[in-house]
Amino acid sequence: MNLNATDKEFSSKAITRNLLWMAWSGAVSIANSILVWIFMARMRDVEELGRFTIVMALYALFYSVCSLGLIPYLVSEISRRNAAGEKSAATISGFIGSASVFLLASGIFCAFLMAACGFWASESWSVRLSTLILSLAMIPTGLIAVAEASAIAFGRTRLIAFVSTLENVLRTIVPLGLIWFGFDISVICVSFVAVRILALTVYFPAGGKYLSRFNFNAEDFRQIFKAAPTFAGTIILASINWQAVIILLGHFSSEIELAKYGVASRFLVPVSILMASYASVIQPVIAQCAQKSPERFGSYVSRMASYPLLLSTLAAVLSPFLSRYFLGAFFGAGYADVAPTLDILALSVVPFCLVMVVARGLVATNAQHIDLLANALGVAACFAAGLILIPRYGAGGAALAQLFSFFVMAVLETVYLSRKIGGFKVWRAASVSSVCLALIYIILWKY
Repeated sequence: MNLNATDKEFSSKAITRNLLWMAWSGAVSIANSILVWIFMARMRDVEELGRFTIVMALYALFYSVCSLGLIPYLVSEISRRNAAGEKSAATISGFIGSASVFLLASGIFCAFLMAACGFWASESWSVRLSTLILSLAMIPTGLIAVAEASAIAFGRTRLIAFVSTLENVLRTIVPLGLIWFGFDISVICVSFVAVRILALTVYFPAGGKYLSRFNFNAEDFRQIFKAAPTFAGTIILASINWQAVIILLGHFSSEIELAKYGVASRFLVPVSILMASYASVIQPVIAQCAQKSPERFGSYVSRMASYPLLLSTLAAVLSPFLSRYFLGAFFGAGYADVAPTLDILALSVVPFCLVMVVARGLVATNAQHIDLLANALGVAACFAAGLILIPRYGAGGAALAQLFSFFVMAVLETVYLSRKIGGFKVWRAASVSSVCLALIYIILWKY
């Protein structure tokens, strides 16, 4: 790539520094998720863990949706204005203020939808009340998305790491205390909402003049409104894809099967968080490569995809040998029989990691509509497979449906990008995925 000194600095030291801060933020989020689930699995009965799984699945779904997938767009637009010399507080603050109004409205709407979904997903009043309470967390979440986008645009990932650390420490300590003293999951949900509001109150004063000073621009609001459908459609479908099997389990299976899948899927949380951080950091570099060195774009995307693919392949190969040990060590011996479900989910990580990187290449080539189409097909594949497999196989069927969904998405996006650009070594990714998919037969035969 023909990079000048500034570009090299951006693509090496700055990228590494930002990646480390984002990785730290992801690490504390991972610790929060795993510790709370470990305590729930060890100190509460399986039925209550199943109810907790439904509530947290709905929270995870709408937590992702309420930002409407606009964070990459907001980062790009704020960075563009800043780089173009439009540094007046009125110009950038007007855009941030307009985005805040837009995502505040989105958060309120998602809160209503989440509460309604809680009544549909379960007949348990504990689930319904807990979902209603936790839905209030969507309101500050929309505003926090704007704060995080602004911090990334101005290179202040350390601020994100600070707030994330504070929030996750409190979101771990307080719920663990509530679980220890026997409080219901509805009280735990109250603590989640309180901590989310606290995170918002920290972001804005610490964010500087662009975050702390409100300004609204109607033209910017219309611009955001116009850009939202494509990004929103993609993130909504991606979020549904992640949580669809849990919702189907709650509707067609038992709370015990929900608890099994909930425990196994905890090991996907580190993958999803770290891959989201990785994709966010490489996004501007991939876009820069597509613009300045299109002839090397394909090989560069291949290299960016190879690192997570190698690690995910290793995890898929090792899972059948280690899954029972890790499940017993973290969640207790009673959950060791969840190993087959975890092994299948480990396989699904391979196509998931490929999709995360290839999607960035699609955005860089103005082909984000293919990512939207892939997510739509993935959701359809997940629901179709889930309706067939979950009533019969429970948690294992849910894991197979998730694997099939990611596989469909990976095939579509990889084939399209390999035809659109030169140098994208699709055969490497395909061979790795094929080896891992072949392990399905070994796992099913073993168990």
